[in-house]
Amino acid sequence: MQLQANLKHVVTWLQERTPRGQAVRFIIFLALYFLGRYPGLLFVTTSIGQAMLAPLHERLSFFITHTCCFVLQVFYPDIHTSVNHTIFIAGKAPIQLFSGCTGLYQMIRLTFVLVFYPLPWRRKAILFPFSMGVLLFAASLHFLLLIPISYHFPEWYGFAHNWIALIIFYGFYFLCWVIWESKRRIGVMA
Repeated sequence: MQLQANLKHVVTWLQERTPRGQAVRFIIFLALYFLGRYPGLLFVTTSIGQAMLAPLHERLSFFITHTCCFVLQVFYPDIHTSVNHTIFIAGKAPIQLFSGCTGLYQMIRLTFVLVFYPLPWRRKAILFPFSMGVLLFAASLHFLLLIPISYHFPEWYGFAHNWIALIIFYGFYFLCWVIWESKRRIGVMA
């Protein structure tokens, strides 16, 4: 009986629209985020998972490289991309988009978090495409920032790739959580 009473308190905290409820949901979000790396590892380490992800990687790589070339044509009129997703500026190849940089693993992780996050399924179904779009924007922004850095300051590329990517993706993960909470708080899509 004690366990059942404690579970009722936890469920009550999850549904609260107070700072305590938000804190509990954020802790759940963080725990799910750290657990979410395992489904991605499952996809990467199995041949079935790799076969499923390869076409998605290719489509995301195509979209991101072509979008970045389109946007950066304002600053670099002679920018173009190759078949293997290498960006060329004035004949110099400053950067190539590899499959791990498409944001697909982050999308798998955020999908895992959203599936187990305490929201009604109807809201999850509406927030899923929006959250994937946010992460696609984050991956494109990451690559948009790396192209000029690798072209003008190649010695800063390693720092920018490792740290700026982390900041961008963590920031956009947090943005997704804020959006999820705002939809819960104001009762939109009830």
